[in-house]
Amino acid sequence: MAKSRSTLVLEKRVRAGVTASPQYLSGLDMFHSHASFPLVLVYKRGLDLALLEKGLSEALKRYPLVAGRYKKDAQGQVYMDCNDAGVDFRVHRCEGKMPYSEENPLGKDIMKHVKVQMPWAMVGKDKPPLQVNVHQYEDKGVVLCCYATHSVFDGASFWNFMMDWSKACRGMVLEPHQALNRNLMIDAGKAQVDPASYDLLEKPPLFKLIGLFARLGWRAVKGIDSGLFRIPAETIQAWKDQSAAALPGSSGASTGSLVTAYIMKGISPALQPGVDRSVGLVMDLRYKRDLRLPRDYFGNALCYAEARYTPEQLAKESLPVLAEKCRAPAEQVNTASLQRMLSDMEAYRQKKANWRLLFKPTVETLKAGLILNNCVQFPIYDIDMGSGAPDWYEMCPATIRLLLIVPTPSKDGGVDLLLSASTAELKSLRAQFAADGINTALKTPSKAPADLASVG
Repeated sequence: MAKSRSTLVLEKRVRAGVTASPQYLSGLDMFHSHASFPLVLVYKRGLDLALLEKGLSEALKRYPLVAGRYKKDAQGQVYMDCNDAGVDFRVHRCEGKMPYSEENPLGKDIMKHVKVQMPWAMVGKDKPPLQVNVHQYEDKGVVLCCYATHSVFDGASFWNFMMDWSKACRGMVLEPHQALNRNLMIDAGKAQVDPASYDLLEKPPLFKLIGLFARLGWRAVKGIDSGLFRIPAETIQAWKDQSAAALPGSSGASTGSLVTAYIMKGISPALQPGVDRSVGLVMDLRYKRDLRLPRDYFGNALCYAEARYTPEQLAKESLPVLAEKCRAPAEQVNTASLQRMLSDMEAYRQKKANWRLLFKPTVETLKAGLILNNCVQFPIYDIDMGSGAPDWYEMCPATIRLLLIVPTPSKDGGVDLLLSASTAELKSLRAQFAADGINTALKTPSKAPADLASVG
């Protein structure tokens, strides 16, 4: 595809007009680092840019930390100075019609739509934790690319911010945020710990850690491809019906567990032989009652447990049975194990050494593991900035084996999958889809539901 020429026509700092007390970053914040992640929403009908900017300013009033800057105190601990220095807001005019579509997504072009920031160049610099890049084409289509820093946002925090920005664009009044105090997470890491509880973290010695980082880096450069698949709503429903019939006493398999089990079944023949297959499962600490975090806590509150399969299970067992097993053991998700993880995160924060920790499922991706990022519940297609909902959503392919599940733009019960894996693993999965008669193209013809329930 020929590169579309663009001209930067506006670059400014959008501010809230309010300041707030400094916010120290928690151990989980520091663990996730100051690396930034780009997320794209595409609006083929365009956006009112004046309204977009005004709504952003209103949203920042509710999240003054986002308009702040990273700083260090005398002891070297990092905090956000909520000084309303502002977020970057840029508008680019692009020649011609928008060259992207659902069938021809941005993919790796996403990084061309942001101004890249290095994580080690954030603290003590005039670098905001959020930049907004608007690329407007002659047909009025808009690529809205937000570049957010992970130490300020986890996925839940980011989409809550986006939802409030959307509400502000539509004239809704935003109330002051009640859960901006990151000391809640820091204090959660100071509670009593049971040393016999399960350890969710790897704490390798330095020489081994360097080796792991080197292998992860090499895998990112040489071993990761990506595939985009749409699982139609009728396929999902057929799987659920099959699960209900096969396991009548169970509570019913979720969309996420069914899709993940299917993907693991599909890629397993191409994974390293003779080792367990691991699925890294996200846990949101906001929903762990004993930790007493507010449901709308703004900051990093996600961690990882894992489910495991043997290669033989994936080869022989049915999809309903595999989906039922796509859950972490109780010892990994109880309060004691989570408390131990938070205590370690806080202790390493005090030592300014959170970079020496790894969640176990991340290490497993070097063997036969996959990280699941299930975004089905996020309000991705509710982000109406005053001109209608986005037509589709994208993010960059991952640098480890990762499965991203998002709702389809029509929110019809189907899901879109972005799988980052090796070329051989993607080929194996495509062969399974073909064998089961499942059309995963983003624009799918109608198919009789009776053809779709024969998996496993």
